Amino acid sequence: MPPFEWSSDLETGHAAIDEQHQSLFDLANRLEECITCDADEPELVSDAIYRLNDYVIEHFAAEEALMAQAGYPRVSSHRSEHERLSADTMRLMAAYFNGESVAATRIAPFVTSWLQNHIRQEDMRFVRFLGDTGTAGQ
Repeated sequence: MPPFEWSSDLETGHAAIDEQHQSLFDLANRLEECITCDADEPELVSDAIYRLNDYVIEHFAAEEALMAQAGYPRVSSHRSEHERLSADTMRLMAAYFNGESVAATRIAPFVTSWLQNHIRQEDMRFVRFLGDTGTAGQ
């Protein structure tokens, strides 16, 4: 069983957003697998860290574009939360690449915990807004 489980209570009802969220959990699990199984191959860990970070950025950009297109009134505060997660993740990545091996073990749990809270609160609020405007599930 993967350490970072996607569960139905994280489903927003918006197909594209849910698919991206599930991909983020898959990437976090891949990172965790690389850390626990491939300690002798740091390039696998580095690659998994970069993949997770790159996809987080890609997902945030897609979500923010959808919000702007829908005229979501909380897009600025939502973007600020995304920026905060990105900055915190970059700090952990920098620590890892500066030789702090423990930092790698903190990245996936940090990202998935943050995402769970963010999805349940902010992303659900956004999808409710889309439902109110008749554009949910797109």
